[in-house]
Amino acid sequence: MSREGKGLDWVLEVHVGGDRKKDAEQNVSRYARLGITEYFMYDRARNRLQAYRLAPEGRTYAAVVPRQGRYASTVLGLDVQVEEDRLRFYAGTALLLESEELIARLEQLLEDVEQRAEEETRLRQEETRLRQEEGARAASEIARLRAEIERLTKK
Repeated sequence: MSREGKGLDWVLEVHVGGDRKKDAEQNVSRYARLGITEYFMYDRARNRLQAYRLAPEGRTYAAVVPRQGRYASTVLGLDVQVEEDRLRFYAGTALLLESEELIARLEQLLEDVEQRAEEETRLRQEETRLRQEEGARAASEIARLRAEIERLTKK
């Protein structure tokens, strides 16, 4: 029980060994009697997910039927699915990333930003160099034209 005076709303049990019958039968009955709104059980060895939700009378579970391999959790507002050998959570159609995946994406974004900044710096430097060359050519052309004017006016 929590300070709010109520128990858990959602339980995820990961079965890695031991008594499958206890998890698959006894815990389902026990957690329903305790009033836990949703009970999800992931069997790692079989790579299988089962989900249960309290029936309307509130003391037994009804199995949650997956849609396209996903089990909807009304408590979490998320869908849960087994992909390859792990549980994945979805908000609508969006996959919620695990911390390692999020870190990898953020690192890639940072690398992309750094590369764009380097490219922009290189382009600015190239633009400055071209302007300087153009200015030098213009100054050279002005000097040549002045010399030509001076030569022509001396005649």
